[in-house]
Amino acid sequence: MSGSHSILAPSDSARWLCCVGALHLSKGIPDIDKEYNASGTCSHWLLEWALTHPELDLSDSWLGKTMKFGEFEFKIDEERLERVGYVVTNINREPGLMMTETLLDTTPVLGVPDQSGHSDIIKVYPEGGVMKDEKLLRGVLSVHDFKDGYLLVNAKDNTQGLIYLCAAMFQLDLTGEYEAFRFCIHQPKINHYDEWTYTRAELLAFMALTRPVAKLAYDIYHGNVEFDPKVHLNAGEEQCFWCPVRGRCVARAARIAAMFEPMIRRHELDDNSIGILYGQLDEIEQAIKDFREEAIRRAKMGVTIVGQKLVYGNKGKRRWIDASAAEAALRAAARDDLIIEESQIYVPREIISPTEAEKLLKKRYAKVKDHVTQSDPQLRLVPLAHKGEAVTIQGFEPIKEEPSLI
Repeated sequence: MSGSHSILAPSDSARWLCCVGALHLSKGIPDIDKEYNASGTCSHWLLEWALTHPELDLSDSWLGKTMKFGEFEFKIDEERLERVGYVVTNINREPGLMMTETLLDTTPVLGVPDQSGHSDIIKVYPEGGVMKDEKLLRGVLSVHDFKDGYLLVNAKDNTQGLIYLCAAMFQLDLTGEYEAFRFCIHQPKINHYDEWTYTRAELLAFMALTRPVAKLAYDIYHGNVEFDPKVHLNAGEEQCFWCPVRGRCVARAARIAAMFEPMIRRHELDDNSIGILYGQLDEIEQAIKDFREEAIRRAKMGVTIVGQKLVYGNKGKRRWIDASAAEAALRAAARDDLIIEESQIYVPREIISPTEAEKLLKKRYAKVKDHVTQSDPQLRLVPLAHKGEAVTIQGFEPIKEEPSLI
């Protein structure tokens, strides 16, 4: 493995496996989610530090400190450390030898040269066992992935996890005999943990299906196969979500437009049609946001957007450059000009919120819980797979008129 430049990144596999032309189309385009990715890198760095420094306290070492990743700075708060600590606890609970931030050679998995990826945590436990389909699989190799975001991710059929597991299977095969290969997702931000166990045969079958697709995406990117947008672009909710060219892709625009075609043909929105449309609104709204941002980006580069013009909006909210210096200046002005009293330069003292109180008091929060109230939850529509219990609404029934006796 030369490690020169991995085009087919496992973390991006949901995109290039579903849309083989995506890598070619986005070649040279900078990441449009830089701050989100930098924040994730920050959390992952803290996770690795905590796992490799078990003798040191995470909070004592990092709470309140500022860390810089790329062009972004993050002040380490209690919430971030709690999320990292949650993952640390779960991983340490599992037996086995642990490896953090392991560079995996994915070249034999994908069948194209110079490919690799970093897994968050790998645990090997040759003496362990996992039940799958009522059969005991002996020897466990687990890959753990920390997702510090709000987008729900599941372990089953997760292509990133499958690529990592396949690579780890090859790379760590000499450390023991493994029949069970687990991919584990940790998402403390949404209180979600998920895992799925694969057999060696399932991983080999995945590789056989993946290699031709990976090679095609690789060859299109390098110009070995001529790019045809009609053939090689395949828009979809998952592959478009993180794509840096999602605001300019014709395949995606066609996909969004096609969502309205059944209703346009029927000239009505019946109950079935509105249900289908409602299930697609998140994707439609995200596409609208991306197309809007793309138009503004082009306009800022001097491109004329037909029917539109660039104007300056209102200035941002005023703020003090230095709060301490501003306070001193305000107090001096109040004393010198005698127009206002010094007490007027301060806002009235305000009690902290119940959320902040719970963070401060922790278990002692129960002492003040009786003073807290919340508004009733509002009804909302969610997919049928949502874990919430369905609410039954009594349908409207017209009152039947009694027959007249006259």
